[in-house]
Amino acid sequence: MPFQIPLSKNSTPAVPDSGWFASDFLLGAGMVIIQPETRKIVVIFNRKTQRWFLPKGRKDEGESIEQAALREAHEESGYRVEFLPLYTPSRAPAPSRTRDWVRNTEPIYVTTTYWAPRKRRGADEDHGGEYLSFYYVGYLAEETQHETGTGMPDEQEYESHLLSPDDAQTRLQGTPEERVVRIAWDLFEDGLKIDEYLREEAMKALSVADEPLSPPA
Repeated sequence: MPFQIPLSKNSTPAVPDSGWFASDFLLGAGMVIIQPETRKIVVIFNRKTQRWFLPKGRKDEGESIEQAALREAHEESGYRVEFLPLYTPSRAPAPSRTRDWVRNTEPIYVTTTYWAPRKRRGADEDHGGEYLSFYYVGYLAEETQHETGTGMPDEQEYESHLLSPDDAQTRLQGTPEERVVRIAWDLFEDGLKIDEYLREEAMKALSVADEPLSPPA
């Protein structure tokens, strides 16, 4: 019987408890880049392979996952971005005990991808392994200029496109990144609603505080 333990609606089922040696896994970071002013998302198109994807790549030695996410975003998209704080329901412990209505920049999604064994000339055999990718959400200011030639030599065929959320999901249809974009946009939209709610509640509290006290009976 396959291992099928359901998690939340935004996740695939749980995987069995596992352990992987250093040569059997890779850590990577990807980013959903949102431009709030235009309500657009950056998606990359590889002219050579005719494939659409989000900026993502392997973490370098000594580099943090967060640094890798920002570097890959710049190299592959040509835009310098920063993290976009969201009301992500992260399991990471918060600095204080109060977790309600606090934005954070934790990863919103993690994927695992298996790669098969392969022979490598002049090196040890590659036994295959698991590629773990952590996805973050980035902020792209409307005035930020696009840079050319930021990618590696094999990334010079990459084009950056600012697309609507629906168009971005259509380009990524059938890939795990389609779901990542949907979740990122839902969190972004939810954040706007939460901020509006908090503003309204703050105004109500001020109104109550400004009301004159009733004289004693």
